[in-house]
Amino acid sequence: MISKAAELGLLQPLSRRALQHRISMYADDVVLFLHPNAADIAVTMDILHLFGTASGLKTNLQKSNVLPIRCGEQEIEVVQQQLPCALSVFPCKYLGLPLSLRRLTKEHVQVIIDRIADQLPGWKADLLTRAGRRIHVQFVLTAMLVYLVMAIDLPQWATKAIDKIRRSYLWRGRKEARGGHCLVAWETACSPTELGGLGISNLKNLGWALRARWLWLQKKEPHRPWSALSIQVPVQVQKLCSMAIISDVGNGKNTLFWTDRWLHGHCIKDLAPRLFAVIP
Repeated sequence: MISKAAELGLLQPLSRRALQHRISMYADDVVLFLHPNAADIAVTMDILHLFGTASGLKTNLQKSNVLPIRCGEQEIEVVQQQLPCALSVFPCKYLGLPLSLRRLTKEHVQVIIDRIADQLPGWKADLLTRAGRRIHVQFVLTAMLVYLVMAIDLPQWATKAIDKIRRSYLWRGRKEARGGHCLVAWETACSPTELGGLGISNLKNLGWALRARWLWLQKKEPHRPWSALSIQVPVQVQKLCSMAIISDVGNGKNTLFWTDRWLHGHCIKDLAPRLFAVIP
């Protein structure tokens, strides 16, 4: 059961193996994943009934949806007989996030880019100074992506398309702008103010930092219900956390012997690479 939209991003890499031949049933902000057989469905319905009796929050199945994930016709027939819910199609969108077994298609990502372009204030941009447009770029156009890039990786072409929108609006107040309209290079504009930049977030670095947060919380707060899952993040994020996090051994339960930096700020993998290479 998933109750936080940000944590839903963890389901995307798991779904290839763990979600084969299952169904997804969601209502409001709750998602349940279960096998499409009569026994599992009956147990799930009993749990929902007990929860509703204890809390007073009863499930309205008529407003819920069932999404078969790699299910056969026989399995779908069982689901329809056991659950009086509307049958929908997977992949789907959940709380604004696309949920899929595979990489996001260009069609899915293009919707995100169009949504950002729709936030341009149009004729009002002519009344704003460049300083005002900078505020709009950072705290409206960029902020719209925080929720998204915390869970999924945007392809490079999408990052370039969004940067083009942000850059054009900053310098010209339009969706399109030529190179001659830009007063400084975009890399400089995305630098911190103390380094002479405008403090606009670099989308790639922003995504890495937000994804690294999952690994940090997994280490710092192992009691979270999702902490035992294998969190899939880009290689760059794994290296960033490996370089930045130093482990205090304590009782040793949350420290990896070979790869965590627990030995005077170093890890055995780096101190003895040949030994690490022969360890299975």
